[in-house]
Amino acid sequence: MNNSRVQKLIMISIIGGLTFAVLGIVWGILADSQMIQFDGYYSFISVLLSILSMLALRFIEKEDEERFPFGKESFIPLTITIKYVGILVLILISLVQAASALFSGGNEMSMTTGIAYALISTLGCFIAYFYFRSKGARDEIVSAEMNQWRMDALLSGGVLLGFVIGWILSFTPLDRFVSYIDPLMVIIVAVYFIKVPLLEMYTALRELLEMAPRHQISDVVETEVALLSREHDFEDYALRMQKMGPKLYIEVDFVVPLDTDIRISVQDDIRRQLRTRLTDLPFEPWIAAIFTHESQK
Repeated sequence: MNNSRVQKLIMISIIGGLTFAVLGIVWGILADSQMIQFDGYYSFISVLLSILSMLALRFIEKEDEERFPFGKESFIPLTITIKYVGILVLILISLVQAASALFSGGNEMSMTTGIAYALISTLGCFIAYFYFRSKGARDEIVSAEMNQWRMDALLSGGVLLGFVIGWILSFTPLDRFVSYIDPLMVIIVAVYFIKVPLLEMYTALRELLEMAPRHQISDVVETEVALLSREHDFEDYALRMQKMGPKLYIEVDFVVPLDTDIRISVQDDIRRQLRTRLTDLPFEPWIAAIFTHESQK
């Protein structure tokens, strides 16, 4: 997906996120609800992080081969890491505040008001999530936006369920527990969602640390390289891979028999064959194929 289209999608995400942020923060303050405020602040943080993604994409788009001879793709996992660090900080702060409210007697608020907000927020966030999933789930930056909307949609759905439970309890002898519903929901949601930023940060940090890509990617490349090696009667090969944003760096050393001289045109053809066989992968392959008589063991 080209950068201009990605930037348009991010701009849509920014506008939508800002709308829900204002709605959540204002509604939460008026309704005196920690949970609704948490939802609003989460949306506001998402907007700031989406703006960061936009700036990163514009920076990556400007070519600078002298300073970045291998491209600027490393800024993509760096941006994703920063995005999820921000989300993680917000979750931890909200968790502490909710725990404090829970142990100090809870928080009185209108369950009916909470249900109305959560219903609007849930529907809106799910619509945004499915929109971004249909537009560019295979792009890492767009996928990060999609994940933010998914988290916000599930968050709002959990809030809706909690407010409905609180509303039902208000008509029973257990109505004294209604004041604990609001902070308790924040705690449950925060504990559940804390794994999402941790997992995404781990994935992005793997790229920044130049670790090998996951087996779903490396196994495909390994299979195709092994097939090429057998087809051309090479003695062996050594394969190294690294994924960085949308690029997949592949370095393969083919061990050619001592009695075989392989022409440059054949070498170029093998590189083209490997590139063609990897077109189904959702990445741009950067292939360095080396042909040698020396064993790589």
